Amino acid sequence: MKRLFHIFIMLITIFALSACTDQTEIKDLVPPNITVTKEFTYTIGDPVPDFLDGVQALDSVDGDLSDSIIVDDTDIDYETSGIYNLRYIVSDLSGNKATKTVQVIVIDSNQEIDTIPPVIIGASHMTYYIGDPEPDFLINLSAYDNIEGNITSRISVESSRVKYDTEGDYPVTYTVTDSSGNTFSITINITVLHPDSLDNITNLNIFYINDTHGAILNNSSQLGLARIGNLILDEKELNPDNTLFITGGDILQGSVLSNYFKGSSMIDVLNQMSLDAFVLGNHEFDWGLSTVTEYFNPETLGMKAEFPLLAANVFLKNTTTRPEHIDPYTIIQKGNLKVGIIGLMGYGLENSIATSMVEDYYFDDPITWAGHYAQQLRTNHDVDVVLVVVHGSSGTTNTGIGNLTGSQRVDAVFNGHSHQSYVNNFLRSGVTMPIIQSGANGTAVGRVQIELNLAGEVIGATAKNLYPATVYGADQAFEPRLTTSNQVIADLILTYVEEISPLLNEVIIQSGASYSRDQLTYYMAELIRVSANADIGFHNFGGTRDSLSSLENITVATLYDIFPFDNKVKTVSLLGSDIKDFIGQTGGDVAAAYKAGFSYQMILDNEYYFVSTNEYIFDKVDNPFIYGANPIDTGVVIRDVLEDVLRNQAEVHDYFYIENPIVLSNSYHTYLFIGEEKRLYSVI
Repeated sequence: MKRLFHIFIMLITIFALSACTDQTEIKDLVPPNITVTKEFTYTIGDPVPDFLDGVQALDSVDGDLSDSIIVDDTDIDYETSGIYNLRYIVSDLSGNKATKTVQVIVIDSNQEIDTIPPVIIGASHMTYYIGDPEPDFLINLSAYDNIEGNITSRISVESSRVKYDTEGDYPVTYTVTDSSGNTFSITINITVLHPDSLDNITNLNIFYINDTHGAILNNSSQLGLARIGNLILDEKELNPDNTLFITGGDILQGSVLSNYFKGSSMIDVLNQMSLDAFVLGNHEFDWGLSTVTEYFNPETLGMKAEFPLLAANVFLKNTTTRPEHIDPYTIIQKGNLKVGIIGLMGYGLENSIATSMVEDYYFDDPITWAGHYAQQLRTNHDVDVVLVVVHGSSGTTNTGIGNLTGSQRVDAVFNGHSHQSYVNNFLRSGVTMPIIQSGANGTAVGRVQIELNLAGEVIGATAKNLYPATVYGADQAFEPRLTTSNQVIADLILTYVEEISPLLNEVIIQSGASYSRDQLTYYMAELIRVSANADIGFHNFGGTRDSLSSLENITVATLYDIFPFDNKVKTVSLLGSDIKDFIGQTGGDVAAAYKAGFSYQMILDNEYYFVSTNEYIFDKVDNPFIYGANPIDTGVVIRDVLEDVLRNQAEVHDYFYIENPIVLSNSYHTYLFIGEEKRLYSVI
């Protein structure tokens, strides 16, 4: 009887599911779009402007949401002259939230007369093909005034002399006037061409690097950017309409020549290499995301990237709003082709970033956003080729992207993060989709070749990793141009080398033996322990990125190669039970060092022990450290502890050995007393 009852329940469930199969649930992931059509200037003493005038919010599913817009003017001081931020906030019925920030200029009616004209930024030569829709002359333009700030909406265009049906060069004049009557004008040319003058592109070469970690210089294991640039710039000169160059994340952080300049040296060289797209990686968060995004801020006064920063699935926490200066995709015109490049962060890589650096962001499902933007590129922008760059190497993600069909179809996938070199081919109906990752630290350059017919349809795709020496794998190839440096790039790199020459060339001490990454990880755990006078010190194996050879000269640059991340020492008192649980759950990912006469077997569950570790381990919410007693951020960078120890060894010993006594400079630390025990507090 019981068996008949179970069968009856199963039949009801099947009928219920069958009844639902005709209903397709639409998951709305896209936030509304807020449009602001005017600038706001407020004179002190006047009535407050209607900030909703000319403002509209439209949602692709819920329609017009303008009546739901919330205006946040809390940042505006209506009694003091200045430029302030005004925020508009609106959510659709699915909970997707959109925000838009505009500037409000508050002026005093008695302030001095403005005599400085505004400027127009972004005006450049344009090309138009007969029969295409007339161009939007205002796209990518902005206008700024020294008093009023952004006055882009006031730009006027004079294009009456352009003949859209006749080949030739025609002038287009942009003019903008500020509230004081100061006027600025600039004239550009638009070239009108017949479509037959387009080159029919039948093959596309995409060159690719990932996880360079600041590897600007050539050495025995890494190519260096001057050699990579020799290949890229030669291809771009020989085949300008067939060549693209993109990067796949973790590009800036990891060497003294990049870290010292917070990545600006790398950005400068990539500009010289004519990079087409830069995709975000987890280590772009290491200095704080704003440090990197500032290079992509059009208003920045310092080093500015000449290529876009892409990350379609990186959002501010609890929103679907991307951080400022990050785009989901870029579109590149190559002859008769439009190529769309979508950048994505691998799912779950928040765990590969120090908590304090990523707590305001989250990474959404990359497959969903790959499909969403591939469809948008093909249907709204008439893109011919869609490339997806994922800083991650998940087979699940690659398979999910490979299974996208129709207008969501992707033509090639570029991976990163795991530092592997591989080419995989995802078999599907039609053209196979290549998947490539190209090692790390500039050991190889990836090349994906896409074949197209005269209609711009993809008919084939292959991939290989290129090396500067003979290789034997079917998915590898020797590329002789990687054996020679481009002189222009080499000269540019030299300017940065000369600026920090002592850090690169001064030998602190020689290594007396060869030490593996694992041995150096345990040594760093001991340094972290000794620097804090702790009972136990921890360091993660992933935080050690290189080994030492016997008789190798150790410079500051060497220390950056081994310990590239600017992790600081943090201390706390933990119960023995929490320490044992942590050691058990790490699965061998973390090295532990114990004070003399102490060991794991001696840890008592109900006793407190003083422990120290790096901030990456310390700040993880799944680890016990942030919940312990008396947590202290010492401010001491672990790499600086190692440098201090090595310099002290050099005064006594001819060679560095991990067995040598660990001596820290007396002036290096400030201590405080907790009970009768001396504990590290801060760096002087």
